[in-house]
Amino acid sequence: MYSYLYASLSARVTINGVTGRMIADKSGVNVEHPHLPAYAKKSDIYFYPGKDGHATQAKLYGADKKMQLDFDWNHTHKNKDRNGTVTDIFQEGVIHVQEYVSIRYKDPKDKRWKDRFKRKSNNARLMTAAEIAKYGPIILKFNPNVKFRP
Repeated sequence: MYSYLYASLSARVTINGVTGRMIADKSGVNVEHPHLPAYAKKSDIYFYPGKDGHATQAKLYGADKKMQLDFDWNHTHKNKDRNGTVTDIFQEGVIHVQEYVSIRYKDPKDKRWKDRFKRKSNNARLMTAAEIAKYGPIILKFNPNVKFRP
């Protein structure tokens, strides 16, 4: 399907029943990644590399292969209220999580149904204890330096 867009950088790894691998966008720009590579049916979470070869971001996909969560630690993230006042700061190296929803729409040009992924909010959160227990070990496999809490 979309495997021509991605290069696989690692073998699949399964920890705690979660399967993941590191991939890179062949364009060299790791952005939203709404389309999974053809081998997507074999992994739940995809990691994106930093300059040092360790993962700097991970995207979790559901059983329907639609993006659900974005675990990111490659930059400082600031939550802001309606007035633009900073309410929370997540330092680089500490995972902040953003949740996504998939919106199904019919493309007016080709009349085909498609998915668009949208953040539920621009505000991030820390990982929950359950997420750390389930996904933490595989995240640490791909980046042993990441932190779950400030």
